[in-house]
Amino acid sequence: MIRKVIAIAVCFIAVVTQAAAQGLIIELDGGLQGTQYPLTNGRNKPLPGGSFGLLYAFPLGNHWGVLTGITGGVYRTQATLPDGVVFSNYQVDDEGSAFQYSMKTKGYTETQQFFAGGIPLLLQYHTAGAGSQWYINAGGKVLFPSSAGVAIKAQQVTLSGYYPDYNVNISNLPQHGFGTIDNWNASSTTELKPAAALSAATGLSFRLSRSTRLYTGLYIEYGLTDLKSKTDSMPLVTYSSTGVNGVQANGILNTLNAGQVKLLSLGLQVRLNFGRAGTKTAAPSNPTNPAVESYPTPPATQSNPASPTNLSNPATPATQSSPTTPPNPANSSNPSNLTISDDEAKVIQRPVVFGVLDETNLLQIQKDHLDDVAAIMMQYPDIRISIVGHICNSGTETEKAKTGIARARAVARYLRSKGIDRSRMNISAVDKSDPVLPYNPGANFQNRRVVITIL
Repeated sequence: MIRKVIAIAVCFIAVVTQAAAQGLIIELDGGLQGTQYPLTNGRNKPLPGGSFGLLYAFPLGNHWGVLTGITGGVYRTQATLPDGVVFSNYQVDDEGSAFQYSMKTKGYTETQQFFAGGIPLLLQYHTAGAGSQWYINAGGKVLFPSSAGVAIKAQQVTLSGYYPDYNVNISNLPQHGFGTIDNWNASSTTELKPAAALSAATGLSFRLSRSTRLYTGLYIEYGLTDLKSKTDSMPLVTYSSTGVNGVQANGILNTLNAGQVKLLSLGLQVRLNFGRAGTKTAAPSNPTNPAVESYPTPPATQSNPASPTNLSNPATPATQSSPTTPPNPANSSNPSNLTISDDEAKVIQRPVVFGVLDETNLLQIQKDHLDDVAAIMMQYPDIRISIVGHICNSGTETEKAKTGIARARAVARYLRSKGIDRSRMNISAVDKSDPVLPYNPGANFQNRRVVITIL
C-alpha cells in the first residue's frame, strides 16, 4: 500500500511540475516535534525539533492552490517513569530456569529521536490582494522514518528475581545480575514504519518583490497511524547472568507499556515562495511556463517478509533443502576424527529456550550459548547438526507453526554469522507442540524452544 502511495505521489509531482508549477517554496518549521502514545505507569512529551521542506505550488484560481514536494525533519520525545514503580516479567536464566524478573527505577528518563522524510499534499486558500494576505492550508503527509535512537538515564535501578519453584527472592547478587545500579546510562533502538499524518497551517504572507512572498504562521501535524513497526513484548531490560552491568536496555517503546506511537508536531512556520503562486490577480495575456527543477522523493522502505514454510508432517520435521556434504572416507575408517566429549555434546544439544510467547529474536543469553556451540563446531569441522524449531500449544497459549521455523532460522543465522557453513545445518520445524513436561502449565515456556541434535 505504501509503495502505491509513493508511486502515485511521484507521478503526480512529475506531471504537475511539467504542466502547471507556478512557484518553488522553501519551508522551515520549528517547535515541538515528536510523538505521543499512551504509557502505562509513565508519561511522555514531544521535545523541540525542526524540519526543512522543498515544495511546489500549483494555483487552481485566484484564491486556491495545491502544495506538494518533499520534507525532512528531526523528531524528539522524552518519556519518564515515576520513582518506585516496579516493572515485572518472566525471563529465563543461564540454567534454563524461569523466574520473575523485577526492575524498580528512580529518576528514569528516555530521550527518543528519529529522522523522517515526508511527502505532503496540501490544499491552500489565501485572500486576494497584492500586499499582505491571510492563508490557510490543510491536507495530509506520508512519513518515512528512520529507526529511533533511544538514550536512557536513571539515578538508580534495582534488579531482583523471584524463583516460584523455590520460593526464593534474590536481590543482592550483583555478580549474577541481581542488585542496584547507580547513575545508569544505556542506549537502545526501536524500528519504525511509514505512517500517515494530518497537516495544517495558517498565518499571513507578505509581498517582498514581484515574484517573492514571505509566509509566517503556525503549523500542526497529527499522526493517523502507528509509527511502531510491530507490537513488541520485550521487557524494559533483559536479564544478564554475568552481572548487573551487563543488562541490556530495550527501551519503553519496545515494551507492552507503550501503546500506538503517533506523530505530534506544532510550532512556527516560515516559507519563502518564489513565483506567482499566492499573488495571482489576473491571468496574463501570454503566460509562460517557467522551468521547475525536479527533486527526488525519499525511497520507500522495503519489507523483508518471511518466506512460507511447508510443514506437512508433524512427526518428521520439514527440512529445508541444503547442499549434501559428501562422506569423508577418513572419518569412516578413523572415528577419532569425530571424537567429541560428552560435555561438549551436552553444550551443543542444550535447548535454546525463547520463553516469551511468539518470541523469535535471540536474547544475549541465548547468543552466549550459541557462541559456545559455534566454537565447538569450529573445533570439529566434520560435525553436522539438526536445528528444529518448536512451538507451544496449550489450553491457554497458542503459537503458529511459522513461529517454530522462524526460531530455527534465527539460530541458524546466528551460527552462520559465527562462521558455521550452511551445509552443516539441517533447518526444520514441527507444526504441533511437543511439550517438554506435559500437563504442567508452569513449564510451558520450555516448549518455546529450538532443539539442536548432532547428526
